[in-house]
Amino acid sequence: MHVKAGLAGASIALSVLATALGGFVAFSPGQTLFSPLARVLDAYAPHLLLLGFVLGGLGWFLRARLAGGLAALIAMILGLWLTAAYLAVTSPGDPDARADLRVLWFNLREDNTTDPGTLLDALLASKADIVVLAEASFLAGALSEVFSFVSPCPGGNCGLLVATRQKSERFWRLSLNPVWEGRYAVIELGTPDGRLVFVSAVHLAKPWMSVVADVERARLTAQYNWFDGPVIAVGDFNMPPWSQPMRKILQDTGFQALRWQPATWPAHARGLRLPIDQVLLRGGPAIVSVRTFGSELGSNHLGIIADISLEPASAEADE
Repeated sequence: MHVKAGLAGASIALSVLATALGGFVAFSPGQTLFSPLARVLDAYAPHLLLLGFVLGGLGWFLRARLAGGLAALIAMILGLWLTAAYLAVTSPGDPDARADLRVLWFNLREDNTTDPGTLLDALLASKADIVVLAEASFLAGALSEVFSFVSPCPGGNCGLLVATRQKSERFWRLSLNPVWEGRYAVIELGTPDGRLVFVSAVHLAKPWMSVVADVERARLTAQYNWFDGPVIAVGDFNMPPWSQPMRKILQDTGFQALRWQPATWPAHARGLRLPIDQVLLRGGPAIVSVRTFGSELGSNHLGIIADISLEPASAEADE
C-alpha cells in the first residue's frame, strides 16, 4: 500500500509539474523574465500536456482518484485549448484540386558535405518549379546552369537562394535583423495563365534569442501584411505552428499553416521531429499534397515538396 501511495503521489506531482510547464510555455505573455525559457520549451507544449494527462491518469489508476482525476482533467482542458488554437491557424490540404505549382524548400546548411552534384541531381529529380534553399551558397553556380532564374548573391550573400523555371517578374531580398543579413526573399512570378503570385522565403532566428527574434518577427509580420494577392510563404521558422510566437504571426497576418504537416527537424530523430520548416498560404492558394525531401542529403533538416493549387477545387465548385 505504501509503495502504491508513493507512486500515486509521485505521478500526480509530476503531472502537475508537466501540466503547469506546458500551460505556461503555451500561453504565457510574450515579454517576461522567463520568456527565453518559455520559447525553448514552446515547441514541446503538446508533449508536456500529454505527459501531464498520462501521469494524472496513472495517479487515478493507482487509486488517488480525486487528485489524479483533477490533474488529468486540467491537462486535458489545456491540451484541448492548445489544439483549438492550433486548428484556428491551420487548414487542411485540398487533394482534389489541380496542382499548378510545385515548390521545394530545403535548409541545406553551409556545413553540408554531400557532393554538390548529388544535391543538384536530387533537386532536379524533384521536378519543382520553384526551388528555395537556405544556407546553400555553394550551389549558386550550379543552379544558374539549369534554371532560367537564380537569385543574385550581392557581396556573396546567399543566405537564401531562389531558383525557378517560371517567369520572374520581380525579386528582392531584405534583412529582418542586424545579425544575419538577407534571410528574407520574395519572388513575384507570372504563371502560364497570366496570373501573378508571390513566393516569400524566410529563415528566422531561434525564438529564444529574444532581442533578435522579437524584432525579426515584428518585421516579418509587417512584410507579410504588405502583400496584396495570392502568397505562398516557405521557410525555416525554427518553431512549429502551435508555438505561441508562430501562432501570433499567423493570427496577425491571416496566413494559414498546413494542418498536420510533415515534421522536418531534426532529420534523423524520426518520431521526435518537429514541423519547423513550413509552407504558409494566403489569398487563394491551397496545398494539394506535401511530402518531405532529402533524408539522405546531409542536412539536419528535411526539405518539403509542396504541390500547390492557385485555384482550389472548393473555389472551382463555388463558381
